Amino acid sequence: MKKQSALGAVVTAVVITLIIAALTGWGLVTLGVIHLSPGTAGSREADLEGAAGKLGKKGGQFVCEVTVSTPQGALNSEPKVYPDILVAGLEPEAASGWYQGEYSITESRKGALKMEGAKAFVSRPAMFERFGQMVTQEEFTIDLTDGAFVQTLTFKDGTRRHMIKGVCAKFTKAPFH
Repeated sequence: MKKQSALGAVVTAVVITLIIAALTGWGLVTLGVIHLSPGTAGSREADLEGAAGKLGKKGGQFVCEVTVSTPQGALNSEPKVYPDILVAGLEPEAASGWYQGEYSITESRKGALKMEGAKAFVSRPAMFERFGQMVTQEEFTIDLTDGAFVQTLTFKDGTRRHMIKGVCAKFTKAPFH
């Protein structure tokens, strides 16, 4: 009789363990810790489609609380640092993006969007002089996992300078469902 009750206890323990594992897995998927998607891992098209799914076909707008650090004169001069709020947009269907900035990427002159994982890169070639040097490219990034925003200018000599850094949150228009 002891063998049968020991076997019953083992079977009961295995069943309970499987139920706990299934509930834990379901909870992790529900919380978004584990992502189950049919796209190929590491594929840029799959990343862009994944971002499009998160943002919707038309994309998304973000409100960003940022700190601007702009040199007063030459690039190596003491920067003027001040807080600001700006709006950025990602349009996965059009493979473009913009932000309400003062350089070359704007809502009317969008940059090219590419995705690397959950990070959106928007860039646009430029040809204007700022801080005594020629600017050749502007780019900004938004990390879709934590909302980190970074705007960078690239100068003709290869120097890159972060001008704006901050955090973005998705902007939701009414009605709020």
